Amino acid sequence: MNSKDITGIVLAGGRSKRMGEDKSLMELNGKTLIEYAIDVLKTLCSCVIISSNHEVYDFTGCQVWPDEIMNQAPIIGIYSSLKRSETEINIILSCDMPLISTGLLKFLLLGSNDFDITVPIHENGMIEPLCGIYKKSAIGILKKCIDEGDFSLKDSIHQASHAFVSVDSQTEFADQNLFRNINTPADFEDISKLTIG
Repeated sequence: MNSKDITGIVLAGGRSKRMGEDKSLMELNGKTLIEYAIDVLKTLCSCVIISSNHEVYDFTGCQVWPDEIMNQAPIIGIYSSLKRSETEINIILSCDMPLISTGLLKFLLLGSNDFDITVPIHENGMIEPLCGIYKKSAIGILKKCIDEGDFSLKDSIHQASHAFVSVDSQTEFADQNLFRNINTPADFEDISKLTIG
């Protein structure tokens, strides 16, 4: 799979209510959280864009694509970005998951095959909808859910052709902190204590 066939989409449209400030711009070990997402996506994607309604990311060199509908639900950002994407294959990654690895994203790509949406699933059955492969073919289902007022990304995944790729302790790149995300100052402090390459 060639990088020119894949678009990376960083979700940065959240309100960061629990954090109290824009977490995408918070610095972790001298790098903003949004740069962590951009950097890991650049290893696999020829084009990386930011899904956001705020024009504060000039320093990244990435285009910013706003939502078509003002709701601030992740499904809106994904839907709006897929419509503009020029590639069938798109990697979605939330800006608040700085420990996501290239190995994980490659693993998801390998498992995506002919599915509209491919996301990781944990041993306990919990899925990670904000880190996955979303094809343009998923647009119809996403639009249907939005039109019906159902902004649950999990609901739309179940309605689409989907694959859940198991990521457990036996997975080659397994790390208990892989999916750690940052929602609160305490989360940020905890992740700051971890060594990030």
